[in-house]
Amino acid sequence: MDSAEAIAQIVHSERSLERLRAKCIEHPRLRPEIAKHRAITRCVLTLTKLWPTYAEALQAPTLDEAIKLSDNGQKIIDAASEEIGSYEDLVESTRAYEDLSVSDFLDRALKALSISHPNLSLLDLAEVGAAEASSITDVPTDGGHGAQFLALNAAASVHLDANRFNSLLRETAQFCLNSPRLEKVAAERRALDGLAESARLLWESLTSFEAILLRENDEQALMRRTIKFYGEIYEDVAGPLFAWYNLLAGIKNQPYEKLIQADAAALARNLVHNSQTSSFLEDVGANLRNAAQHGNSFFLDGQRVTFNLRSYQEELTYAEVLDQFFSLLESTSAMSWSLSNSLTQAGFPLPTKEADAAYMNLSPFRLAVLWLRDRGTNVLDACETSESWSFTIDGDRNEVLELALTFMKTAPEALSEVTVRTLTLEAPLKIPFSAYGQFLTVRDDSVPSATVLAMLELWNACTMDGKPLLSTSDLKFATAVVGMFVLLKRDNSLIPHLRRTLELASSAGQPEVIDVIKQVYSQIRIPEEAKTRRLATKLNAWREESAAPTMPQSGAVTVYR
Repeated sequence: MDSAEAIAQIVHSERSLERLRAKCIEHPRLRPEIAKHRAITRCVLTLTKLWPTYAEALQAPTLDEAIKLSDNGQKIIDAASEEIGSYEDLVESTRAYEDLSVSDFLDRALKALSISHPNLSLLDLAEVGAAEASSITDVPTDGGHGAQFLALNAAASVHLDANRFNSLLRETAQFCLNSPRLEKVAAERRALDGLAESARLLWESLTSFEAILLRENDEQALMRRTIKFYGEIYEDVAGPLFAWYNLLAGIKNQPYEKLIQADAAALARNLVHNSQTSSFLEDVGANLRNAAQHGNSFFLDGQRVTFNLRSYQEELTYAEVLDQFFSLLESTSAMSWSLSNSLTQAGFPLPTKEADAAYMNLSPFRLAVLWLRDRGTNVLDACETSESWSFTIDGDRNEVLELALTFMKTAPEALSEVTVRTLTLEAPLKIPFSAYGQFLTVRDDSVPSATVLAMLELWNACTMDGKPLLSTSDLKFATAVVGMFVLLKRDNSLIPHLRRTLELASSAGQPEVIDVIKQVYSQIRIPEEAKTRRLATKLNAWREESAAPTMPQSGAVTVYR
């Protein structure tokens, strides 16, 4: 090929790129293809810089200059490839969300986040998400909403208008947090419960819709179900949000319980026409909602949908209907996240009924299992009943007690016991949770003897094979510590501690300890220097030869209420 031919091909390619650029600019930017459209457009716009660069190279005065300009051309090609590569990375990171072969949405979300944020634990994801969300919204964000943000933002980056979503997230987050009516509305009857119930209804709708996606591949059937799904989301999920935002903006002043009975479209219209909230929705969205709720209100022909309602007649392409559908999801996702985060910041986290959490597979037990696995613990077995949790792990026996206590702290009040065990045949160490709570209350006391006594109380309450854990060594150490303070420093404020140690020794049948404590009492009442000195020597020996009580370790622990 001679140089003239090569130049002709370059010119032809340049003109093709210009035509493609014009098509990209003219092509409607519709969800869920906005991110793809943006990536292709940027790629094409970058490539259009090639011809001017190579034209300069052809006219370069020296070979070195021509080579440099040619290198610039390669950089342009690399930049164009990077645009497509970045989009493909986004798609890959969200593909796990759409893997319907995994029925549980939480499992899909965690897998997707592990792809987009490798080597991060759940706690790390929460912290990273909270920092990113706060950076975008300029409002405080807790860890739970941080993790939610990462999932929402990933989906928005591929399927929604990411720029509008981030802008909307900032606007709604600041609007909610700064609303002087937030706490007043939160205190109203059914206001928080209504939002919580809408989350359950969203889950139900998603579950049903995904079941259809798994079985159905006919385009017309899927479009009909999408329109019906739009109606469910509009009424059950968006409706409560619209009511809340009407109240927060001061558009409506009636009680939430009454306002929620109003037409959702009327509430949406209020938001669109109010200066504070006009950007939160792209349109009222009532037409598609009405079509979803009325029989024979729309007809499908090829790739077009004809709507024929008394108040609305229009013909839209499938792509335009999908854009409206994703626009609603875009708005409600941002509005819901912002409101929930603001309520949490204000001390009004959304309540979740145990039955709803179980239905959504977000029960405390499920989250406990996820947390164990996330921290790298190999869970061999996990069992839940109405009264108990049980975990068998392949792990260090020294962490069993801490795990059992951690789970009981966060478990529902109705739970009677939590058992954590390794692969061991030893009988479980049984700990009453109330005794542990009392120990925590006293543990940070400035008086060392109080901490020692609290440990004795805990050990006396703990059992293994039906026998209290309290040992002779524990009692001797406590007697030595408390007795020395009372005997030598005359600290009578510790006499109640000494008395309780005597009671525990009597209960445990420890005559030697009982005798020494009685000697301490005797020397307090009628001190004799020689006897006091001998007694102090004995107490000091006990202190040195007896180890201070420490938290027990066992390969099997049961914490019970």
